[in-house]
Amino acid sequence: MSYLTYKVLHLVAILFLFTALGSLAVVGRSGDRGTRRLALAVHGLSVVVVLVAGFGLLARLGFFGDIPIWAWLKVAIWAVVAFAAWPLSRRKEWATALWLALPALGGIAAWLAITKPI
Repeated sequence: MSYLTYKVLHLVAILFLFTALGSLAVVGRSGDRGTRRLALAVHGLSVVVVLVAGFGLLARLGFFGDIPIWAWLKVAIWAVVAFAAWPLSRRKEWATALWLALPALGGIAAWLAITKPI
């Protein structure tokens, strides 16, 4: 696939990921069971597409074996975002804090991808 295809997939998956996280923050544990299940399914699928497309982008940039530090930091950020679904769906009292913190982490990941500082 082309660089542009990977990039569009990566960005669309990120949009779906944050939509699912927002849904989990609102619905949480006490909300509609069907909505919660849909949000968790979209979240899981989005995480997979974000990671696969992200590594595809790295390959298109020529990073086959020597992955730079900024990319590993992005992987760590996406791991935190991926595991945030658990407290959002189990701990309603954490929803507001995570609802504010997760987009900030997404912003840091975007900054790392754009500037590639290290």
